[in-house]
Parts: sequence; C-alpha cells; structure tokens
Amino acid sequence: MAGSLNWGILATGSIANQFARGLKVSKTGKLVAVGSRTLESAAKFTNEHGGTPYASYGAVLEDPLVQAVYIATPHHLHCENTIAAAESGKAILCEKPFTLNGIEAERALAAVRANGVFFMEAFMYRCHPQTRKIVDLVHSGAIGKVLNINAEFGFHAPEDWGNFRADGAVGGGGLLDVGTYCVSFARLVAGEEPTECHYSATITKRGYDSNGSGCLKFPSGITAHFGCGIHVTLRNDFRVYGSEGWLSVDQPWTCGGDAIHLHRNGQDEETFELGTSKEELYGIEADAVAEFLEAKQCPYMTPEDTLNQMRTLDALRVSAGLHFAKEPTA
Repeated sequence: MAGSLNWGILATGSIANQFARGLKVSKTGKLVAVGSRTLESAAKFTNEHGGTPYASYGAVLEDPLVQAVYIATPHHLHCENTIAAAESGKAILCEKPFTLNGIEAERALAAVRANGVFFMEAFMYRCHPQTRKIVDLVHSGAIGKVLNINAEFGFHAPEDWGNFRADGAVGGGGLLDVGTYCVSFARLVAGEEPTECHYSATITKRGYDSNGSGCLKFPSGITAHFGCGIHVTLRNDFRVYGSEGWLSVDQPWTCGGDAIHLHRNGQDEETFELGTSKEELYGIEADAVAEFLEAKQCPYMTPEDTLNQMRTLDALRVSAGLHFAKEPTA
C-alpha cells in the first residue's frame, strides 16, 4: 500500500471537482497537477483545489511529481487518455463508462497491461463499505436464493442541455451515463455475467437515449430490471429480492446517509447505516487506489470486470439500435 499518492486530474468539470474535494479528505491522496484545454480553466480549478495548472492533458502526464491520474474527460476521450497515461507510467483511475464500446476497452487495457500500470474504472460506489455490506448480506444467504434485482438511476436535465451527455455521437445518453451504474450493480450482486441483454429506449434526434428500461438474465436464473434517463427523475434506488426476503438501498450510487434495509421473511426489518458524505465517498475511492497500487488492480473493480461491463453495455445497445458515431467498429 502506498502511504501517500500524488494525483493529476485530466479535465475540470463537475466530476473532477468532486474528486478533488474527495482527495482533501482522503488518507493518502494529494493533488499536484490539473490539465485542461485552457490554462485559464486549469488555473481556476487549482486556485480552489491546489496543484499546478497545465493547458493540456499531456503536460500533466509529463509532470514527474504525478504518480496517478484521474481521467475525468468526456466518454469518447477515455480510450486515448488511458493509453497516453499508461505509456507515461501513471496509475490510472478512469471515469465510467470506461470507453464507448468493448473494442476501445480491449485496446486501452492492452496498453495498461503492456506498461504494467495500475488501472481501475471509477465506479466509486464499488469501493465503499456500504456496497461491500450489501454483497456480504446477499452472498451469505440473508435473503435466500437471489431471484430478482431492480435498479433505477435517472435525473432531469433540460432538453436543450448543452452537455456532451446529450450528444449521441460521443456516447451521450442515459445508458452509458447512469444506466451503467445499474448494470454494474446487477452484475456485482449476481456474481456472474448475463446471457441475455435487452434495452428499450427513447432515442432522440441527436442520437442519444433520453430514457430507457433494460433487462438482464443470468445463467443462475436471476433476472435484473433497470431504468435510466437523463431527462427524468427516478427513484435512484436498488432492490434485491430473494426466496427468503429482500433488501433495499435508498442511496446505492452516492452511498449517502440512509441505511440498507433488510427484510427477512417473518422478521422485523434490520437496518445498517454505513453512509458517508460525497467527499468521503470519493476519498475512499482514492485511498483504494493507494491500497492496491502494487497489485496493479483493485479487487472491488478489476480490469476484467470493466471489460465485461463494456461488453454487456454493447449488447444492450445492440438490442436498442443505439450506435455512437465516434465509436470504432474494428
């Protein structure tokens, strides 16, 4: 485990700001460099969070003080950013979705392996004690045999939202932005990869899925249903139903202050309060990178897991007829 870790951040958007605030409360992380498309944007960011500002992502990767990079760029840049970071010898924490499709994921992960660097897709909830407690409860048989999983994640952005997440050419839309959480959690709880993937979505004139519903079926017979969207506010919760009971989590994605609710058949509800602040959520994620730095991967979200996640998202998009203009086909 690394006792301390110097971080560089690529991009200065909202998620980059959240991670920077997380570093301030982490046990191991220190922000030393930030890269943006303009020096003005980088300087504004470092004035608030610290570190040296750079007018390019490449300059961050060239900084010898930087040991790890957090890739917070838009989806379609993740592949090239990951390859560049790997070739620079930096540990990598890359925002989700990792890439636009499985082809890009294989290409980027090949560079990670070739250069022997740490890699983790930034599903921050995976590193949190709340998530590990959920998995422990389910896999220990607390609700019997798992039968059905339900998950929702959606938020209401305006129809004229001027954000890359509302641009189908670069991987925008509900599935890759927030639906990917639902898919990731379902795969984690099921403990296996789906054999059937279906997604029905409303695809806008700009080529992105504004909202949709999906279904996964796993080899054991578990089915998972999810809803997602970027123009619709959903419950944003997670439920697992088994032969001997069920459990629900009110804030599974941000691991907030609400509890895990466990309902065993014929017994009173049990609660487990493991929530933290958003700053602590991202701080825990940064500390997980430091903890498993020498192992080159984190057991909470391995490169293999990431590749299977991208392949599942590919299958869901095929079923919905959802294609991104910027994604490679070979």
